Amino acid sequence: MARTMPSTTITCLLVCLIGTSPVGWAQSATYRCQQSADPVQDRNAYLLTLLSVDPRAREATADNRVLQNLGRRLTKSREAVYAACLQTKACPVDQLMLNQIEIDTAGDELALLARAGGPLNRLVHDEMRPSGRFQKYAGSEDSSFMRASWVETAQGVNRLYKVYALGEKLATAKIDGPLHEAGSETLRNDLASALGAEIDGASADVFFSAWSQLGFDLLVIQQRTEAGRYEPLEGGENRAAFARARTTDWKSQPYTAIIVPGIGLSEGETGLSPMGAFRIRIAARRWREGLAPFLIVSGGHVHPNRTPYSEAVEMKHELMERDHIPEAAVVIDPYARHTTTNLRNAARLLFEMGAPLEKAVVITASEDTSQYIQSREFADRCARELGYQPVDILDRISPFDLRARPNLISLHADPQDPLDP
Repeated sequence: MARTMPSTTITCLLVCLIGTSPVGWAQSATYRCQQSADPVQDRNAYLLTLLSVDPRAREATADNRVLQNLGRRLTKSREAVYAACLQTKACPVDQLMLNQIEIDTAGDELALLARAGGPLNRLVHDEMRPSGRFQKYAGSEDSSFMRASWVETAQGVNRLYKVYALGEKLATAKIDGPLHEAGSETLRNDLASALGAEIDGASADVFFSAWSQLGFDLLVIQQRTEAGRYEPLEGGENRAAFARARTTDWKSQPYTAIIVPGIGLSEGETGLSPMGAFRIRIAARRWREGLAPFLIVSGGHVHPNRTPYSEAVEMKHELMERDHIPEAAVVIDPYARHTTTNLRNAARLLFEMGAPLEKAVVITASEDTSQYIQSREFADRCARELGYQPVDILDRISPFDLRARPNLISLHADPQDPLDP
């Protein structure tokens, strides 16, 4: 297993979002990702990170009476919930959630601040738009862009409460569910500890901190911090490949990358699954044939639940040790939990590497999975679960290989999927 790298300031190569088209693009540009002390928040709620770390944004929200009144309500609620957790068998964390009126009201205020000439307008243009994290709203004018981004973020943080504190059932509970049941003594004790630590360090809070801190602390309590486990990827596991990407002559390559979707372990298996091993044998052969300069292997810590093995990390080890593929040719996505997000996350990595979007990729998998990715069933699943197609399938070049083109919309972060947003 790879070690998690320390949190540092990182540079992300992302697409420069020019014009109003939500799917348009111009050229690659260097965007410096802002970071808080919590990489899980940074990936799940990048807007909250920006509002927290940007001095002008902090000043603007601190000067807004409506937002500060909301902050005072949340601070008082946190203190009341903490007292209840200590003194009773109940721990009413739902009192810390934002209700829909509060979400909408805060969204209206942030939208006003984001208007042309407003104190948050620079944040929209210099941070939010070029980050790609809010790409679904790229066609909106600045105020609407900010409001939609806030509402989506707020609903995502509220969902952390619903699932990991209040017991809302997940369709994917077998791989994404909580460790401690709602109402259990262990959960109550852990919540009290989290709230106490938050109150002790609350002097520098921004208006939403009392609410958001507990939301992300719930992922710590439930040991579901997968989303930040390998950050920063480009400074750790993907360092060699990203350095090589900066000097790659993309025009001379038939394809930009060979994408290999992962497959999880069955009970009793360890390391790399047999099916995963056979997939990457084919992919390594394609790389040696010169189809693309990079292999992108994708798959997180998924099957069985809470497995210590990441499909992508294990595939990388196998490619390097058995197939003698150089590390600088292997890019990992250690987060994806479904075939849909295998392709979505690979598309994101290509953007971050500065790969030209007009060139196709090759998706290499076992024959049955390859047929599934090309099927109407899979396209319908992407539309249902993601809201878009992460890649456009172009054609088939072998029983195991598809040609496809990644879609820019894949950059959009999904706060409703906290283990792999």
